[in-house]
Amino acid sequence: MNSQSTMETSKEIVSEACAWIAQLESGNLSASDLAALREWMGRSPAHRREIRNIANLSGQLGVLTELAPALEKNAGVGHALRTSGKRGRFLAPILASAAALFIAGGVIVSALLFSANARPEIYKTAVGEYHTITLADGTDVSLNTDSQIEVDFNDEERRVRLIHGEALFEVASNPKRPFVVYSDTAIAEAVGTSFVVRLREAVTELAVVEGVVAFSKLPSSIDLTAPQDATERVVEEPPAQRVIVKAGQALTSSELASIATASAAQDIPVLTERDLQRKLSWTDGFLEFSETPLEDVIEELTRHNPVSIEIVDPDLKELKFGGIFRTGDVEQLLGALEGLGVVVERESDDKYQLRMAKAE
Repeated sequence: MNSQSTMETSKEIVSEACAWIAQLESGNLSASDLAALREWMGRSPAHRREIRNIANLSGQLGVLTELAPALEKNAGVGHALRTSGKRGRFLAPILASAAALFIAGGVIVSALLFSANARPEIYKTAVGEYHTITLADGTDVSLNTDSQIEVDFNDEERRVRLIHGEALFEVASNPKRPFVVYSDTAIAEAVGTSFVVRLREAVTELAVVEGVVAFSKLPSSIDLTAPQDATERVVEEPPAQRVIVKAGQALTSSELASIATASAAQDIPVLTERDLQRKLSWTDGFLEFSETPLEDVIEELTRHNPVSIEIVDPDLKELKFGGIFRTGDVEQLLGALEGLGVVVERESDDKYQLRMAKAE
């Protein structure tokens, strides 16, 4: 199917999704209408993605939540990993067409397409900004706040360099062209799968949502900034240097040395479904915490917002905190802290200090 036909098909899906949402908003939906809506949503992932996007804008997620059993049956394991039982809502989908829209933190961005034969492309987000990109091979990339990637495809390899930040990749399968994500410290290679890579200071974090990923350290001989052809950067590591990370597992580049072979896969940390949902919560414009040290909560909050928050009292840093908050809603999270007895002092519109409440 050519790109023009794809765009026309996408427009038809958007139009149909809008019609369904309009009918939902009218309140004139009979039992047979709901059954028809379930059937329409079950026809393809594209139908489910688009109606949830528009539902986010119209506030009709409550109705769609009632349809969750039908969706879960059709969507399978991949969808279940992105569904939060506590919230009763769906995490935002990874988009698959240029006509689809991605909403996160109140920002709506059209997915982009570009030629695989073009020069390396740079895609980046500012603080509080989120983009979803559909690459030329059909792979979907969701960029978290303050993130940047470089994309450079050739006939042998699909290469992405994570310069900084975090990205969720839903890789289009192509066994003849491996999909390789490089960072300054590690390499993650997949054929067709879904995984998250985050570069935090000098450590690369990998979490696999679906499929398997070969994870290895970046050899010191590789210079990602050098102007060389992509094929020269492909690293043929001996098997002992690669670790196979499976769906539901997470690993960091600093842990690779202790897990030297694929046979040690049983030693790789396993994420619970809820942990994985929390890692993906930013794709729906949320920050989700559970028994998280306040120091880590504030680090994540300031990563998504152009604010400065200082924890003045050291004892506060280890305060355990949990909750679900909009990525851009600083006041809501600070208000929750005040409810726990934390004193929040506003020094300016974008500068705060957190203190322990004084004993009376």
